[in-house]
Amino acid sequence: MIDLSHRWLVLGLGVAIATLPLLPSRPTLAQPTPTHSSHPSQGTPLFQIRQKGKIGFINRSGQAVIPPQYEDGHAFSEGLAVAQSGEKYGYVNAQGQWVIKPQFELAEDFSEGLAAAMINDQLGYINARGQWVIKPQFFLVGPFSGGMARVLIGKKYGFINRQGRVVIPAQYDLAHDFSNGLAKIQRRGRVGFINQKGQAVIAPQFYEASPFRDGLAAVETDQKWRYIQTNGQFAHTAQFDRAWAFSEGLGLVRMGLKYGFINKVGQIVIAPQFDRAGSFSEGKAWVTVGNQQGYINKAGDFVIKPQFDEASNFRQGLALVKQQGKQGYVNSAGQMVWRNP
Repeated sequence: MIDLSHRWLVLGLGVAIATLPLLPSRPTLAQPTPTHSSHPSQGTPLFQIRQKGKIGFINRSGQAVIPPQYEDGHAFSEGLAVAQSGEKYGYVNAQGQWVIKPQFELAEDFSEGLAAAMINDQLGYINARGQWVIKPQFFLVGPFSGGMARVLIGKKYGFINRQGRVVIPAQYDLAHDFSNGLAKIQRRGRVGFINQKGQAVIAPQFYEASPFRDGLAAVETDQKWRYIQTNGQFAHTAQFDRAWAFSEGLGLVRMGLKYGFINKVGQIVIAPQFDRAGSFSEGKAWVTVGNQQGYINKAGDFVIKPQFDEASNFRQGLALVKQQGKQGYVNSAGQMVWRNP
């Protein structure tokens, strides 16, 4: 969600332990896992870089495709990337050409064909041609997911459809995006889940919860974390000091001060042994040993030894890392394909 302080509110629990930002902060919607790359319209993934205060894009081999030239920018989403020129935001294509000229006070990534944008301190949604589909009228908005987007109306959150019509009345203290057909909501300090009809299928009762992934959500109850199914029933009896959403069949958990992974029936498959960790992405998860980060596979074996000051999830073959004060991208073999001079 985005507010008038020009920062997106990060609501809800991600599937990874947060690391320090590897790129300068920018407006961003809540995402389960940070991503700095995406497929432009022709299908070739591009990866965002920053050099000398400017944003550009490289390909998977580390070659500059769009030279650094924008004040700020986002990863590509549905063929377009947000880019900043001067004080305004617009959208560029994979050739770096302006498709929607800079005109917005803030702009966000496209989701389901629409993107949130701000004019005169009001938020609405545009299509890929830059035309307003839902006129600017909101103070806070989220991305479209399952044909609906969360918005703040007055002091409560509800959901609108792609025509801008309120389909779930604004009645929640907080609301999050739909995932696995359910959206996390909060009322009177307790968290539950609603379906796309606005029905409370899991009544607000938990202190906190992750989104549903792989049919399970992590919930906090009685100072412990457990996993529930979409019907609200506990998936198993296992309890943890902290738990996160599932990703690629494994759930990240903390027991004491160490992090490990479980399967969907609550069995520990990678023993808690790491000082920090992120969820699995493309078959690998970053983990911290001491003050260095590397990557393990689903057997818990290191495939890239701990050597980075900061690491992030793999996305389309590359991961953004920081090593010896320099930001760069590594491939799945651990080779640095691009490094900030």
